This record gives sequence, C-alpha cells and structure tokens, in this order.
Amino acid sequence: MSFFRFVFSFLYTRNWHTGQMELSRPRLMVFGALLFLITVAMMMIAFLQIPIEYQSK
Repeated sequence: MSFFRFVFSFLYTRNWHTGQMELSRPRLMVFGALLFLITVAMMMIAFLQIPIEYQSK
C-alpha cells in the first residue's frame, strides 16, 4: 500500500465488481472543495488581520 493510499484512505471506495479499492470521484471533489474553501478562508483571515494606517492631511 502506498503512502498516499494510507493517508487518504477515506478517498477510496471498493469497486463492486472487482473488489479492488479505487478513488471515488465524488469524495475527491468534496475533498478538493473543502481544501479550496479552507484556503480562501485563510487568505481572507490574513487579509482582514492587516492593520489599517490612517494619515492626517
């Protein structure tokens, strides 16, 4: 078993006909969307943490 299969075993499902484990596309899409949302959230948090500097004229 490869390291990728061991770490991401929740992305695999058993094929009904062959009995072999293979990647599940719906699970892979949900995982990718989750990673995308976490990345966007972290970028928004980083952007909103920037202090605002006011200058008087």
